[in-house]
Amino acid sequence: MNDMTIEVQKSDWAIVALSILAGIIAAAHIGKATASLPLLRSELGLTIIQAGWVVSIIAAMGMASGMIAGMVADRVGHRRQMIIGLLTIAISSAIGSMATGSGLLLASRFMEGVGFIAIVVSAPPLIITSILSRHRSVVLGVWSVWLPSGMALSMLISSPILGSYGWRSLWLFWTILSLILVALLLTKTDKGQGHVASPEQHHSFVGSLRLILSRPGPMLMALNFAVFAAQWGSMVVWIPSFLVEQRSTEVSTAALLGALVVVFNVPGNLMGSWLLHRGVARCHLISGTHLMMGLCAVGVFSDTLPDGARYGLVLLFSHAAGYLAAAMFASVPVHAPSPQQFGATNGLLIQGANFGNFFGPPAAAAIVAALGNWNGVLWLILACAGTGFVLSLWLTLIEKKRLTGESVG
Repeated sequence: MNDMTIEVQKSDWAIVALSILAGIIAAAHIGKATASLPLLRSELGLTIIQAGWVVSIIAAMGMASGMIAGMVADRVGHRRQMIIGLLTIAISSAIGSMATGSGLLLASRFMEGVGFIAIVVSAPPLIITSILSRHRSVVLGVWSVWLPSGMALSMLISSPILGSYGWRSLWLFWTILSLILVALLLTKTDKGQGHVASPEQHHSFVGSLRLILSRPGPMLMALNFAVFAAQWGSMVVWIPSFLVEQRSTEVSTAALLGALVVVFNVPGNLMGSWLLHRGVARCHLISGTHLMMGLCAVGVFSDTLPDGARYGLVLLFSHAAGYLAAAMFASVPVHAPSPQQFGATNGLLIQGANFGNFFGPPAAAAIVAALGNWNGVLWLILACAGTGFVLSLWLTLIEKKRLTGESVG
């Protein structure tokens, strides 16, 4: 298969480590708001709708602007945009810590969303152009740990800081870590890293858009990631609420069990990366993940299984999800039209994921409200899993045609 990438003399592991750290910190900025919602609502008087936007506005930003942010990164340079994104998210977090009402807090979260998208669309292309081709699949698989690792880290750190110092100190804590990472990127990496073409070689924004959308691969990847994220969100976001409402679990215990579900995704990311390194086909991991998540969901919503077994299946559901994320990010250099569209292709992938994250949980909530029970969520997950399985088979066909040199329409 024609893996259109730029070959380097040796892999730059500093860039890899700093890029993954940037993604983890970006994800932690999402998680800090989720952990802080009770304090934010009581101190700032937020309504439940305003509180919901504090959490979801970043997903809305990703859904609306992922590909555009990637196209900008392809032009200005992936390293430069990552630094700008970290500065934006750090400054916005500091401003948010001074909020006395919903207005400034929501405005700062909007700007954090700008920084977040700038970071996560820049990191994979920066990694791709900084390592040897034989390392790309495994390293991009490892990159996929950024979201669950950042969310889990945020959950672990938030509790003691919130309990002792309050939410404003938590906001400043992540500001400081973001600025430290900016300093490391400025001192440990070269200015030229992350540039894949001279200005005169760049396509116009419209030209890049046409190139990407003229190929079925990037769009199929985005749609696949969207239905995957909808499954993930429909299950994982509502687990604590289900435990409290249906099993009378203590709120703190439900939160801990929910956090453990997220943590179980990380070994799945790493196992997916290892399997890619061992030569397992990306499309097999993607289709297998949809199948496994659908089967796990059947067991989770089965009234015949004991609660312990059902929770174990939730953990397996989360673990299996990590395989797909690893395979998806490893597919970016394969389906991008050229190295000049690495960022835009990755941005489209991020856009699909945020689309699923934005609509999946509300769709699940609407089903619960309409039916009066949680079992109806199973059909949403199965519909997404089935759609994802079909899309993955289509993606397999495209990759086989590219491998044999046939044209793909």
